[in-house]
Amino acid sequence: MSKHKKKTPKINLRLLARPRLDALFERRARGELDDDGLYAAVQSLMDEDGYRPAIDALVKRMAGASDAERETLMILIPRLRHPEVIDYLWHKVKKPGALPLDAKMTALVILKEMGEDVDLSDTSRYFPTRDFKRRDIKTAQGLFRTGIRGLANDLRNANDPAEVEAMMLHLRQIPGGTIDSEDLLLEMTANIEADADDLGADFLFALMHTTSFPQVRQATERALARLAANGVKPVTPAILGLGQDKFYAAYMTDPNQPWQQNVIVAYERGGGVIQALSFLLDFGVPWRGAIKDMFATRGMAPSEFQSKVVEKWGGGERLYRVRLDRVQATIAAALKTNRASKIPLPKEFNEISHLVERWAQHPSAEALAADTTRDELGDRPLIPDRSGQPILMHAHDLEHLDEIMSGNKVPLPPDEDEAFFEET
Repeated sequence: MSKHKKKTPKINLRLLARPRLDALFERRARGELDDDGLYAAVQSLMDEDGYRPAIDALVKRMAGASDAERETLMILIPRLRHPEVIDYLWHKVKKPGALPLDAKMTALVILKEMGEDVDLSDTSRYFPTRDFKRRDIKTAQGLFRTGIRGLANDLRNANDPAEVEAMMLHLRQIPGGTIDSEDLLLEMTANIEADADDLGADFLFALMHTTSFPQVRQATERALARLAANGVKPVTPAILGLGQDKFYAAYMTDPNQPWQQNVIVAYERGGGVIQALSFLLDFGVPWRGAIKDMFATRGMAPSEFQSKVVEKWGGGERLYRVRLDRVQATIAAALKTNRASKIPLPKEFNEISHLVERWAQHPSAEALAADTTRDELGDRPLIPDRSGQPILMHAHDLEHLDEIMSGNKVPLPPDEDEAFFEET
């Protein structure tokens, strides 16, 4: 009698996508994973089993999720935006019989969260009207609003205005940039205003003070005015502090230094927190005085700002205390060079352009008038004449010239690779 070796049955991992996904959300509920950890784990699941079973499991889980869990899902979903995922979801929505109706409505919500043009009030654009009832549309709109309210709740846990600012920036940096779509933000504004409560007013106030879109700023301002007329106002101190910033101090390194200059402008935010913008101007080729890099510090106590910024900044160069109008003139001249030389601004500049506008480019007349600083560079012109300075070049910048001019982020050279030489 012949003996046949028994074959070990292979387990189809695709069938385990749902239980594996459920296990990840259970870990999130127990506090073992934060939002970033959950995203990394779900992305790993998609890489191992393929995106299709993972997305199918996500749609099914979201359809039966509690309100609290939906908030987590709404934060996760935009980060899973990939072209193949979007194509697959559209295929499932539009193919007859591919999904039950409630799952199709859920898939539409997911597509909308991923930045797709989805009108939840007119699902006839996606499948026949005979397939759905009015309550299905209301459910889908409720799911979308749940995600927004989850974001608003997270903001209420911020400790100070600088932290609120950082959280809003983090939302804008979600892969795919869906939260930073002007149309989506305008729709979010209308949805939140319709709820007419202080949670929504908190979010609208934060959005008004952090958006880079003038139209969104105007829409949120009008929405807040209408809510206030009905007695609904923002209430969270850290969020309200966004509108209470006051000029604190400004510093810069020697503007006649031949290579680079640091410029720092700091404001006091609600609760006595100090936050600063730091600009790096480069006088070498191809910059010639343009803004090369910049960032916003986190919020700090005044003593920490003094010890970590004022006393340790500037790359070893002395920091001079200067007036706000000198910073304004310096940044204006640098921006003019960026435009004239067609050098892209750092992405950080665009992400916090509302702060640059308010604190450095166009500070209020009140802030300029109230500045009684003794300018340590007061004996020099606001914009020094650099025509007699040698034009320098850095080997590192020349090597990455194409990347610089196309706006791609180029890592700064290591300190030990300081290869300078003068242009002849």
